[in-house]
Amino acid sequence: MKIMLAEAIDCLEINDLYEAAKQYMHQTEVYQWTNDYPNEQIVQQDIAAQCLYKLVDDGQIVAVATVDILDQDTYILRRIATDPNYLSNGYASNLLNDIINSIKEKNGKHIYSSTNHSNLNMQHFFKKHGFEKISAYTEVEREHLGSFYKYLKKI
Repeated sequence: MKIMLAEAIDCLEINDLYEAAKQYMHQTEVYQWTNDYPNEQIVQQDIAAQCLYKLVDDGQIVAVATVDILDQDTYILRRIATDPNYLSNGYASNLLNDIINSIKEKNGKHIYSSTNHSNLNMQHFFKKHGFEKISAYTEVEREHLGSFYKYLKKI
């Protein structure tokens, strides 16, 4: 198992992972992402910005997450996804722990993230990893999906 920055060659595989995750969310009545979000253009932008991390196991990308830097000590974790065929194997936890350690090494103090009110698995995931729910809001262009919860982890 390896965790590293995604590269341009990974774009289609990561986009396919997001599409599978969207389909799984739809089947499990999680209303977080839309047909158009996330998309290949976002994947390309995240790769170009060198902020998209991938977890590779046995030659396959099984989990991904984007880490944006808000300021010197504050980070935002976005678009966390695991290939539905690999759920409940700890891949997302391994990826998140690696990201947290990397942020600690850079003297980061805060990590923010968010999830939809319907995404109970992600809410549990955040709580398990020491994130605290700090607010609720509606997402621009996704108002029809209902409330999103903002989470904070202090390092």
